[in-house]
Amino acid sequence: MHLKVIPIAWIGIAASLLPHGRTVASFFHLNIKDGCKTSTIHLQSAEAKQLAELDVVFWDEAPMSPKSSLETVDQLFRDVTKIDKPFGGKVIILGGDFRQCLPVVDRKGRDEQLSNSIKRSHLWPLFQVHHLKTNMRAQSADEEWKSFLLEIGDGLKGEEGTGVMEVPEDLRCDGDLAEEIFGSLLRNGSNVSEISKVAILSPTNQQALQMNQKVMEMIPGEMKTYYSVDEVGDNQNSHSDAANFPTEFLNKMTPSGLPPHKLELKVGALVMLLRNLDVRNGLCNGTRLVIREMGERVLRCAFISGPNEGGDVLIPRIKLSFDSGIPFVLQRRQFPVRPAFAMTINKAQGQTFDRIGLLLDAQIFAHGQLYVALTRTRTKDGIRVWAPEKVMHNIVYKNIL
Repeated sequence: MHLKVIPIAWIGIAASLLPHGRTVASFFHLNIKDGCKTSTIHLQSAEAKQLAELDVVFWDEAPMSPKSSLETVDQLFRDVTKIDKPFGGKVIILGGDFRQCLPVVDRKGRDEQLSNSIKRSHLWPLFQVHHLKTNMRAQSADEEWKSFLLEIGDGLKGEEGTGVMEVPEDLRCDGDLAEEIFGSLLRNGSNVSEISKVAILSPTNQQALQMNQKVMEMIPGEMKTYYSVDEVGDNQNSHSDAANFPTEFLNKMTPSGLPPHKLELKVGALVMLLRNLDVRNGLCNGTRLVIREMGERVLRCAFISGPNEGGDVLIPRIKLSFDSGIPFVLQRRQFPVRPAFAMTINKAQGQTFDRIGLLLDAQIFAHGQLYVALTRTRTKDGIRVWAPEKVMHNIVYKNIL
C-alpha cells in the first residue's frame, strides 16, 4: 500500500532536515499576520486538491506551534475533503518535546503562553500520546549527565518558584567566552566545517548581537558595511506614522527577526538566514551559510551543512517588515542575514553542535530555554557556561509537560 505523506515542521531549520520538508505555514498557506487563524488556500485550487489526496501528515517540532495553527489545519482538511471528521479523516502525527520552547507570544506572560499551546486546543484529547525513551542527540555513555538533562527539562533542578540553580563547576567559563569557543579555531585557520560546529547561545536578541560583533572582529580580513533603507510601511496611518518616526529612529531599531541597519560582514563569516527564501532547497529561516564573496547587490554564500553542503547560493537584498509590539510597520530593505556565531536559544532549537557556549549576561526567562541550550550538544564536555553570578535559571511550566 502506497501512502501519500508530507513531512512538515513549525520552524524552517527543522523542516530543512526532513526529506522534502516544508514549514507548516508555507505548506498550509497560513496567515501569520492573524496568528495563523486562517489559510489563503482556495477550495477549488490545486493546493486544495493536493491536501485532499494526502494520507498522513508528519508534523515535527509541534510544541512550538500555536494551537491556532493546529485548529486552522483541522478546519482546512474538513473543508477540502468535505468530511466532517477531525482533520478530514487524515492521520496527523505530531512530534516534539514539551520540555523545549513553547510558541512565542510577544510581550505576553506565562498564562498567555500556556493558553497558546497545542495542549490547550480542543483537538489535543483526540491524539494518542507515545513517549520516546532514547535521547539520540546525547549519545555519550554518561548516564548521570543524561539524567541531569531530564531533571532540567522536568523542572526538578532549581529552587522552587525561581528555578535558580548553581552552574555546575565543570561547565563554568570564568574567562572570555568568545575566546574559549572560537579563539583557537579562528587563529588556527580552521575550515568552515569545524567553525560551523560551534556556537554561542544567549536568551536575548541583544546579547547575541553584541557577541556576534565581538567574534566578527576576531576574524582576519576587511570588514564591509551594508546600510539598510528603512521606512514606515503602508497602513491606514502611514502618513502620520512616517512623521512621528523619523528615519534616524528606525535605523536604531534591531528587533528579533530583522537584520541590523548597519550590517557588518567579512568573507569567511558565518551568517544565518532570517527568512524562508526556498525551504525545499534548504534556504530557510535559521539556515547557516558562509560568505564567499560580498557584492553591492548580492552576497555569494555557501551551505555549511546538509545535502547542499558546499553549494553556492546568491542572497539578494529584500524588503522585510516588522510590526510586532510597535505602533507602526517597520520596513527594512537589507540582506536577510545576521552573523551566526551567536544566536538566541530559541533559534538554536532543532540544531546540533559539537560545542556551545551559553552566555547568561541576561538570565533565561522562558519555559524550556535552559533545557534546549544544554541539549544542543552530544556530550557534557561540549558545553561552557558564562554567568556573572555563577547561577542559571531553570524555568519550567510543569503543567504543560
